[in-house]
Amino acid sequence: MRSKGCMKLCMKKKISLKLFWILSIMATIIFAFIPNVGIRIEGPYHYFGFPAQWLGYYKGPRLTFNILGILFNIAFFYFVFFISNKILKKILRSTAG
Repeated sequence: MRSKGCMKLCMKKKISLKLFWILSIMATIIFAFIPNVGIRIEGPYHYFGFPAQWLGYYKGPRLTFNILGILFNIAFFYFVFFISNKILKKILRSTAG
């Protein structure tokens, strides 16, 4: 059986990982619509997404959606937030102790 301290730590870790997924989804959407970063225009076509394109728009009612692009972007931002968190924790531990 796990101790109460371990249970609290596990819950904190699950909440932070869930927060990383939410932040990753938000970052994917936000970065897709930043001019000169997530928008690429080729003639009448507009492509959205950074680093991978996941939404295409052609003047008129035509949209294309690339599921692999959005999954890659979410995983990319999750990895960036996860690594940034690890580095930040390591820096804060070294300065505090």
